[in-house]
Amino acid sequence: MTVDPPPADPFRLPAAQSTAAARAIAERIRAHGPISFAEFMDSALYDPRHGYYRRSRPSVGRDGDFLTSPELHPLFGYAIAALAASDWDARGRPAAYTLCDIGPGTGALIDAAFGWAGARRPDFAAALRGVLVEPDGAARARQRERLGGFAARLTWSAGIEEAAPLRGLVVANELLDAQPVHRLRWSGDAWEELCVGLTDDRFHDVARPLDDASLLEPLVAIAPREGQVVEVCPGVAPLVGAIAAAVAEGLLLFFDYGDRRERLYAPWRTQGTLMSFHRHVPGDDPYIRVGEQDLTCHVDIDAVAEAARRGGLHAYPARSQAEWLAAMGATALSPVAEAGGGADLDAHLERRRAAQLLGDAGGLGRIQVLGFAKGMAPPVVGLESPVRAAAGSS
Repeated sequence: MTVDPPPADPFRLPAAQSTAAARAIAERIRAHGPISFAEFMDSALYDPRHGYYRRSRPSVGRDGDFLTSPELHPLFGYAIAALAASDWDARGRPAAYTLCDIGPGTGALIDAAFGWAGARRPDFAAALRGVLVEPDGAARARQRERLGGFAARLTWSAGIEEAAPLRGLVVANELLDAQPVHRLRWSGDAWEELCVGLTDDRFHDVARPLDDASLLEPLVAIAPREGQVVEVCPGVAPLVGAIAAAVAEGLLLFFDYGDRRERLYAPWRTQGTLMSFHRHVPGDDPYIRVGEQDLTCHVDIDAVAEAARRGGLHAYPARSQAEWLAAMGATALSPVAEAGGGADLDAHLERRRAAQLLGDAGGLGRIQVLGFAKGMAPPVVGLESPVRAAAGSS
């Protein structure tokens, strides 16, 4: 077992004294020895008492630690609503159509989408229903307060299974990139797992022989360089499968930072993609502010596509968020973009700036849009025809 000593940083708080989440994890390591990074990340983000996403303080939004596309400006929600309306039209305008948001954050997406439907497509608005999949009670309370005007048409679910069966459009924005990952390092002739140890009350990497061969499946065709660190997320496939199972018929959209494997695990990416966010400042140290900062990694797009195919979904060609917004007409300030502003010049300029930020190829615009269909897959605005899986494929 190789121990990487903790950095000599006099300003870094000892793990066991910094946060409640850190103290709980440190106690576990003292009792049982080093844990996988996936266990560490799961506790730091999702522990029922101390996890980052289980706190009473908002994580997303201007008062949180990072901004997602729906929180940046309603324009993103307008585009989602326009796509949903196109799908509703193509399906023969059923009496009820569901927009489901998994991990709804502040509720901004539903707020904007329902507002756009009421202003631009009142016929669609009459059929529109919303489902917010949110396990955290404090977050649900904040969402209910914000969305009170649409309360009669909204329901909340603690998990995706509870929301099933869904018919309509399901959106998961930056959901997959917050799933716990294992960290692996190439020693020169083999992959080793970077686990989390504790020395002098400080967390640090501990390299151990890899004992779970399944973690190597995404790396079969990879030619790593010595010392290269990668992240592997075995939890993505079952999560995508569970979401696919909850969809009876309709569309599913994932929005996430990610890459195909040849780029995600390219040798120039020597330290992987793990990042932290605290008060809108990115960082690269997961062992500080444990439970009080977000942790995120790029998504393996190939793993998502494989899991979706096994779940009976048909994939639309992947595209960047910049490309998707352009296809929706949002970046050109079409009626999609103009839905909420009238003739006010300041609002017009604000929407123009939002369109630039949402489509910025160096920022939010490089988010990948992974679209899938289950059952009927009509052509809809912003998505090309899906690629049908071959019979018997898996």
